[in-house]
Amino acid sequence: DRRIVGLLNRRLSTVSQIGRVKAKLGLKSYSKSRTAEILRNIAAANRGPHTAAQLRRIYRAVVAASVELQDRQTAKRKR
Repeated sequence: DRRIVGLLNRRLSTVSQIGRVKAKLGLKSYSKSRTAEILRNIAAANRGPHTAAQLRRIYRAVVAASVELQDRQTAKRKR
């Protein structure tokens, strides 16, 4: 569990950096096509025991948390 938390925090740190770049470029935090790409990638990488549908549910939550983080960062910059 600690390893998973560490990996999630590392991912969110990267998401934060990407969010800053997106904000500078005037891009939105959420990209439907990028989310679809992520979901395809995790399904292709899956070797079980979880089904692709189970992993998609997990990753949708990860993507939602990522978008939320980027949105909070953008809101702070606008203040």
